[in-house]
Amino acid sequence: MVQLSLKRKMKVLFVIDRLQDDDLGFPLHGINGLKIGRLLLDESIPFGRLIDDPALAETIGHPYLKRIGVETMFLGDESYYPELLRGKRQALTMHEDYHKTVQRYTKHLQAVHSKCTKLHTIVLFGRSTQRLFDDAITRLEEENEHVADSFKAMDVLRLPAVHRLVRDERISQVKTVVEHLAPSKS
Repeated sequence: MVQLSLKRKMKVLFVIDRLQDDDLGFPLHGINGLKIGRLLLDESIPFGRLIDDPALAETIGHPYLKRIGVETMFLGDESYYPELLRGKRQALTMHEDYHKTVQRYTKHLQAVHSKCTKLHTIVLFGRSTQRLFDDAITRLEEENEHVADSFKAMDVLRLPAVHRLVRDERISQVKTVVEHLAPSKS
């Protein structure tokens, strides 16, 4: 995992497939984040910045955005990443780096479970992210069935990669998640 923003009051976690060149190390801080900010909130501020900066979100009237966490799963230069994108499961089973990544993400999910008790929705962007999440949940079932069950009980949305959602103007599911948070004051 590259970058994450986890908060105790977080209710939704956006898991981005990989950083884009213009993200400057923070997911959705670049052009994709700017497009999402415009589509969802009619704001000309990158969506990632609105999530990371509660004061800014509150100033423009979206204080509930601090309940959204964002993490990026991959840099895109991992040795197994091409096989993961192509969905070559057999090639992945023989890749030791991929197994280590699954193990790290499994531990990360356990930390999310213990720290973020209000989390109810996970939005997975991109097939590679979805595959790693599924593999980590499978491993988590073996290690800690209680934690795995709590993730299975959550709403898990499986969406295309962010750039495809923006390109195809299919952002309505993300908008529904964000609007669902809006009336909440907790």
